[in-house]
Amino acid sequence: MLLATRCPACDAVGPAPCAACIGAMEPSVAVPVPPGLDACRALLDYDGPARQVVAQLKYRNARSAAAWLAVGVAGLVSRDEVDLVTWAPTTALRRRSRGFDHAEVLARKVAAELRRPCWSTLDRQPGPPQTGRTLVERRDGPVFGARRTVRGASVLVVDDVVTTGATLAGAAAALRTVGAARVIGVAAAHPR
Repeated sequence: MLLATRCPACDAVGPAPCAACIGAMEPSVAVPVPPGLDACRALLDYDGPARQVVAQLKYRNARSAAAWLAVGVAGLVSRDEVDLVTWAPTTALRRRSRGFDHAEVLARKVAAELRRPCWSTLDRQPGPPQTGRTLVERRDGPVFGARRTVRGASVLVVDDVVTTGATLAGAAAALRTVGAARVIGVAAAHPR
């Protein structure tokens, strides 16, 4: 039995996201570059339908819009800027409880769009989620460990939302310890 695709923002049957919700989404403003990154970009303003699309992917494993997001996120960088793609992983506990890592889902699709390899390069150390924390608390972002060397590579790190940039900064710090020559952060959304 095939189930109809539904828009993760408004639940309308059809494309994901639907044309009306895409029309209501705003592009992201320029993202301040977090420490350790060479550049940082986001696709959408994290409000309205865009917030719903990202939240549905993150918390409900609603992958119907993941390909659409990946095309947009991949369009934020030139293929020539990137040697490999990775993601800012969630903790092992959250991955087990959700059954997937939303950033990995998005990163693998972005890598396919860019025709670049996607490597699992980072491990996130246990700690509180960034969601629900104040901006001050978020600045002490997650800590990452590196799983493999990326010596001399230009690495694209994918995340769902860049707020303070602490998660991407932590990922960049770990990647620099294993030889990343350049680290670019991208996200599906950024709040104004």
